[in-house]
Amino acid sequence: MLDIKISKALWWICLVAAPVVLVCIELFHPAGFTGSPGMYEYVSKPEPYDPHFFSLGYSGPEWWFALHMIQTPMVGLVAVGLWVLANRINDTDGAGPLALAWLSRAATFVFIIYYTALDSIGGFGVARTIINTKSMEAKGDLTAEQVKGVAAVIDATWIDKWVGGVGSFVSHTGSYAILAAAAALALALFIAKKAPWPSLLLLIGFGWELQMSHTMPHGPIAFTLLIVAALWMHFAKRREPHLIAGASDRNERGAA
Repeated sequence: MLDIKISKALWWICLVAAPVVLVCIELFHPAGFTGSPGMYEYVSKPEPYDPHFFSLGYSGPEWWFALHMIQTPMVGLVAVGLWVLANRINDTDGAGPLALAWLSRAATFVFIIYYTALDSIGGFGVARTIINTKSMEAKGDLTAEQVKGVAAVIDATWIDKWVGGVGSFVSHTGSYAILAAAAALALALFIAKKAPWPSLLLLIGFGWELQMSHTMPHGPIAFTLLIVAALWMHFAKRREPHLIAGASDRNERGAA
């Protein structure tokens, strides 16, 4: 009984509450600054709304730090939510759905490892480096030329082919993993008939949008799709006993 209550709580926390938080903060997650003006130049100071950078606004490196400190555990909760959703599949559903559910779990595991690495390096790690650099510059501990050197290193790290924030091994691995996790889970639930098919299309849409990017506008779209999919599945499952009871009553009246 306690396990059921915990699972229900995790459903609402991980598949509704955490995505709501992510929708809200990703509205203020800029993108598109890599080429111009560059990572350090853009992130190091507040920027007004500019449609080229997608976000509704950017208040400076302190927000970049806070954003990713909030974002990382929220995405971790979403990953737990996908595992909770995969628990709908059991041995009675057959080998195919069971294998797909475990494939989804494995892909989710890969996703959360590399997504956390991405947020650690390009998120709050870079933010604290910029904040500390600007603080040391203000106190006279760093010269203007030294600050330029730090900025160059940060810009180079941001586009690094292994750990960079865009187009790197870390970012691509996390992106493809979440798409695989969502697609495998949706297929497992479809074959096992454990969720309405429209909600499963929304689940795949979530994976597709998130593999595109977690920043504005893809991030808010992705997590909104996940919320709608989760709520659809939840209320569809609540209606099942009533539908079954109604069908039984009709069958009994027909037999009489």
